[in-house]
Amino acid sequence: MKIFFRHILINLLVIYLTDLIYPGFSILHDTKTLLSAAVIWLLLNKIVKPIIKLLLLPINLITLNLFSWVISLITLFLLQSIVGGITVSAYSFPGLSTGGFVFPAFYVGIFLSYLIASCILNLIHNFIIWLIRKDSE
Repeated sequence: MKIFFRHILINLLVIYLTDLIYPGFSILHDTKTLLSAAVIWLLLNKIVKPIIKLLLLPINLITLNLFSWVISLITLFLLQSIVGGITVSAYSFPGLSTGGFVFPAFYVGIFLSYLIASCILNLIHNFIIWLIRKDSE
């Protein structure tokens, strides 16, 4: 039970940090929505994601696991469709100029926004899990 609550808190932190970092991903900041999103994302990652990986195993083997990002997109789409307070939307990046580097302004479409949001969710989640395991050693 302790592990279940730890995973829920980690998912809650990951979803909240993704909302702060990425403007194309937004979630209502009430307790019910955040907790339900964390619990449902945990269930999607522990139950639904392995089933989808098994179904798409031949494609993953052919593409040398490069197709796994589609599985993350599917779980993010399922999370958004189940939890009502989550939205992934397109937006316009205003551009950035810092230290001699210039990133021009561009439009991020809905598909690319889903891809970026799922990558950020997975990166933050893996980083927090790595920090926890490093701390326990």
